[in-house]
Amino acid sequence: MRNAHPIRLLLAGICIFGLLFSGLVRAEFQPFIEGTALPEDVVASAETAREKLAAEGFELVGDYAPSDGVHVLVVTSDALLDTATRSPRGGYGAVLSVALEQTENGTRVSYQHPQYVAHGYRLESDNERVFQAMAKALGATGYFGAEPTSSANLRTYQYAFGLETFEDPVDLGGFASFDAADRQIASRADNGELGTELVYRVRVPGRDQVVYGVGMHTDDPNANGAALVQAVDHDVPRGYAFLPHPVLLADTEAETLSLRFRMALFFPDLPMVGSEASFFKLRKAPDAINQLMTEVVDGEIEQEEQSSGGGFGTF
Repeated sequence: MRNAHPIRLLLAGICIFGLLFSGLVRAEFQPFIEGTALPEDVVASAETAREKLAAEGFELVGDYAPSDGVHVLVVTSDALLDTATRSPRGGYGAVLSVALEQTENGTRVSYQHPQYVAHGYRLESDNERVFQAMAKALGATGYFGAEPTSSANLRTYQYAFGLETFEDPVDLGGFASFDAADRQIASRADNGELGTELVYRVRVPGRDQVVYGVGMHTDDPNANGAALVQAVDHDVPRGYAFLPHPVLLADTEAETLSLRFRMALFFPDLPMVGSEASFFKLRKAPDAINQLMTEVVDGEIEQEEQSSGGGFGTF
């Protein structure tokens, strides 16, 4: 009996090591995960990725090409949808994006870190089960996009004093009814004249809440999804899984996340100013995207919000 205690300690140590190795115990997070590269071109790789994701219980809800040689797949799952039902604005976390970027040697695969998303969007789950399923489907060869940060920092994230947080969405207006709003937003988002396309529409189960993914292809680089990523991310794989841009309809009110929160959340290590990649290059983008999303939704806004006078770099 005297040896029982050391044996229990040994077993406990093995158990903890296994949890750390599997990712079940994790203290810090990064925005994106690189999956296993695929040898085919981006079109064939996208089909391979769809099959692998479906095999792990993910449903494809969106599929588009923000730029030549780049494909973005958007998925949901029962676990993501269940989590989305458990917080007032949980629809933002109902989907995850996967990016496929063609190179000379095949296709690089990356995706939003499910746990980073869970904490950044203040969900009532840590998305651990989703993380494990995504890693099984696409591989997890490394993390990138920023220095690791804690869940506590993500759940209170603010790039700099005076800039928006998750609790400071952009008001896109109200409607007479949920159904009327849903029809209008879905129709107007898929509008070539505005330079947008509806990449996905996902309804949160049991609630009058829908999240839409808006692909931005405008001639204005300040309101063009691929141009935004390319302006701040120069290394392959780039953070294309940041795309598309979300719009949330909750009951009869529509909103979106400020770019000064959402882009900073996924690219938090970029400096405010600098000659290379910096948020100063995007100083006109927040207002440009807010204006574009306002036109897409075309809701009734009681009082126009006053612009902060610019974008990144003006407080």
